[in-house]
Amino acid sequence: MNIRILGYKDAEQYHKVRLHGLLNYPTFFSSSYEHENNYTVPEIEQRLRPQADKFTLGAFKESQLIAIATFKRETNAKLNHKGFLVGMYVMPEEREKGVARALVEELLRLLRENEGLEQLHLTVESTNERAIALYESLGFKQYALERHALKVDGNYYDEVWMVKEL
Repeated sequence: MNIRILGYKDAEQYHKVRLHGLLNYPTFFSSSYEHENNYTVPEIEQRLRPQADKFTLGAFKESQLIAIATFKRETNAKLNHKGFLVGMYVMPEEREKGVARALVEELLRLLRENEGLEQLHLTVESTNERAIALYESLGFKQYALERHALKVDGNYYDEVWMVKEL
C-alpha cells in the first residue's frame, strides 16, 4: 500500500471513491451524493490542490485509490492551532486490513511538521463503532456528542466529537 498527498491528477479516482462513500454511507458525511455528483473535473482538481492549510491523503493498492482522508487547518489566527480530519473513507473491500489506521498514522506523521498545530479534531457518526474504536486506539478522546447533527431522509443522526492533542 502506498499513501501520499493527492493532486489534480487524482481527481477522477478521488471523485469515484468519494461518491461511493456518499451514496452508500450518507449518514457518515455532511455532504451528499446529489450535491457532489454535479462537480466538474476542474472543480475536483481545484479541491485536491494541496495547500499549506488543506490537503487530501490517498491510500493506493497498486495504482487504485482505495481510501481518502482530508486535513483542513483553521485559518483564523485565534483558531489555527486546530485542524480537522474530514471526509475519511475506505472502500468496503479494503476494510479491516489496516488501511484506515495507516492513513491516519501518516496524517499524524505529516502534521508533526505543521508548526503551531496543537490539536486534530474529527467527528464520527455515533453508531460507527469501528471508526470510534480506531480513533480511540490512536489517542483521540471524545469530548462532545452533537445530537441530531445530521438529518438524512427524515431521520436524525448524532455525531461524536473527538480530539487528539499533537
